[in-house]
Amino acid sequence: MERGVNLSIWFTYRGQSGIDPARWYPDAADWRLIKSLGFGHVRVQFDPAYFRAPVRPASLLPIRIRELQNALAPAFAAGLVVVLAAEPQGPEKSRLVRDEAGLQELEAFWRAFAKAMKVVGPGQLVFEALNEPTDTDAKGNRVLMQRLVKAIRSVAPQHTVVVEGHRYSGVDELLAMTPLPLPNLIYSFHFYEPHTFTHQGAFWSWPMFLKFRNLPYPSSPQELAPLVSAADADAQSHLLTYGEQRWDAARIQTYMDRVQHWAQTHRVPVWCGEFGVSRLGAPDAARKAWLADTRHAMEARGIAWALFDYVGHFALVTGNAGKRQIDPQEAAALGLRIAGP
Repeated sequence: MERGVNLSIWFTYRGQSGIDPARWYPDAADWRLIKSLGFGHVRVQFDPAYFRAPVRPASLLPIRIRELQNALAPAFAAGLVVVLAAEPQGPEKSRLVRDEAGLQELEAFWRAFAKAMKVVGPGQLVFEALNEPTDTDAKGNRVLMQRLVKAIRSVAPQHTVVVEGHRYSGVDELLAMTPLPLPNLIYSFHFYEPHTFTHQGAFWSWPMFLKFRNLPYPSSPQELAPLVSAADADAQSHLLTYGEQRWDAARIQTYMDRVQHWAQTHRVPVWCGEFGVSRLGAPDAARKAWLADTRHAMEARGIAWALFDYVGHFALVTGNAGKRQIDPQEAAALGLRIAGP
């Protein structure tokens, strides 16, 4: 679990229009590349709805479970650990976590799903109870996580389970969490600070991100001045703030110092389940510099990580399956191995 990479849109928007399997789904060459780069694990998000029987939510569709098991077989054969992270889509996530009936349904799903998947031993498979629980508060999220862990453990007592803080599982949310009185847990956080930089050009979230392009890293008022003068009034204040905050390696290190202190205080393992920078608007050199600074800050403090993402808008590699390409400079920023000619 030291270094890993996400495969986010593989079993989340499964079979939906607009998702090109040639781009988003790994093939045999991808598994070889992932292993050769030095990754030890992959994090696979999945939509529980894809596996549930429509009229019996506590029952699974056997054909879909076999599909997942067959799809993951090359990862296990390559010696990779797989983290399966539950990621219900949109309003469905809110429905499952914000009322008792929904939570009971999610518990029932995990009992059925963990029972079906535990044929893969605990040395190769990890369960992540719920990715980014969104709007629940810290106390409510702790109750949610404890109930989901107990549901998983009722059928798969030896498997490690990942839990995380409320909202979108950032550093502040991790630090607001009181660890659970349960063994064999990993505490996850996600790191995209500052979002103004890492999400520039993103079209699926805050509309303001679409107005951020070519933002530098590190940041300073001087570096941002030309962009501020060219921006509209709505964006100017955000760009001014980004410049004044002077984001650099030292500032990122302060975040990781807080994570390290929390982990040492509570004597629990932590893992950065997601970190990355969008390719849609960030300058290439700045993106690589942020990745290098964040990776160094985590590894210097013994924090394991999983890059977001293998393919897609935050991609490590470009091109479709069978024709993937990776930039040697980006691999170097992440401390990955690149085979020689």
